[in-house]
Amino acid sequence: MDSLQVLTMQGLLTGAKTYNLESCEHCVLGKKTKVKFDTVIYRTEGLLDLVHMDIRGPIKMASLGGHWYFVSFYDDFSRHC
Repeated sequence: MDSLQVLTMQGLLTGAKTYNLESCEHCVLGKKTKVKFDTVIYRTEGLLDLVHMDIRGPIKMASLGGHWYFVSFYDDFSRHC
């Protein structure tokens, strides 16, 4: 908001009207910074010790079988999908 007011004072936004807007909860939450993940506390020692699964969809185009979702499996040790 401050940047827009500066541009208006400099004459770069001709015809623009300025309003005094109060900050809302959604604006504050939208600017919240992300928290960094901690370091890994576990180590897998072999294949298939830990497997992550992800369900995705709906996708834009259906598969040959007419499905709109798919499942991915990731092995934590080898990082293979």
